Amino acid sequence: MKIVFSHNIPEEYHQEYTKDMTVVKPEGFLECWKREDLLKELPDTDIMITIMDYPFDRELIDAAPNLKAIGNQGSGTDKIDVAYAKEKGVAVCNAPRAVIDATSEMTIALMMAACRGVVRYDRNLRSTLVMERPLYFDGDMTLYDKTLGVIGMGRIGYVVATKAHALGMKIIYTDMFDLDKERSEALGGAVRMSMEDLLAAADVVTIHMPLMESTYHLIDAGKLALMKPTAYLINAARGPIVEEKALVDALKNRRIKGAALDVHEFEPNLSPEVAQLDNIVVTPHCCTNLTSERVRLLHEALDGVAAVLKGERPYNQL
Repeated sequence: MKIVFSHNIPEEYHQEYTKDMTVVKPEGFLECWKREDLLKELPDTDIMITIMDYPFDRELIDAAPNLKAIGNQGSGTDKIDVAYAKEKGVAVCNAPRAVIDATSEMTIALMMAACRGVVRYDRNLRSTLVMERPLYFDGDMTLYDKTLGVIGMGRIGYVVATKAHALGMKIIYTDMFDLDKERSEALGGAVRMSMEDLLAAADVVTIHMPLMESTYHLIDAGKLALMKPTAYLINAARGPIVEEKALVDALKNRRIKGAALDVHEFEPNLSPEVAQLDNIVVTPHCCTNLTSERVRLLHEALDGVAAVLKGERPYNQL
């Protein structure tokens, strides 16, 4: 059985799963395959493990006639042609549970950084070396007793809502389904509403949806225009869900108060227009950027692949 990793990660992170397999990785610590080199390895590959949104498209799937499973070290699969893999009889497994704690925690951190001016205060104090604090200041917002609007009340969205409720926030959400009574009551009686009503009512809007054709530019100029001028937008899901041009315009013209983004429309690059804004906090798609969390992601994907090889259908098979 031959397993190919998209990146050269340390053996200690996967050896319990691959000890009886032929393991193939690119050369160079943590380096990833060049496409032309990977194509040469695929004809006799049984398992492919993709890391850090490494793309695995139709051409690569066709180049691997023996492929049985693709494991993705992450919750998203927008870089993998899942539909075509299924058509070819190739199972695709991801890591939907291992991302929950780290991503929800980072979402709260982004929210606090934006709403409480943490980054701005840090930047100004380092620059001036003087503790300047206006006596009365309306530039920030406390989270207690404010309303959080959750777009996508799935695994991550629900845990974000739980943490935010513990901070004293009221929870509203938009999703295809209602929360059951117990989960709703655990959030203080969370209310499901339409996207439009949520955007108009929330003090903070946080996005927790996958990137699909239907969610591309879901938050555009029209949606941003519905938000309060005092509201904040948080995105730790996928960059292209928010139309960057529209967001930049809304922030420049103070149509909304602020934003915090861990994901960006034109990754891996940050647009200069975004970097120049003073009312946005940005991080480099790093919610799970800790060794402990990345290993958990890898193991969840590998657990799914192992189950597929046993003839089972794991919960994380798409």
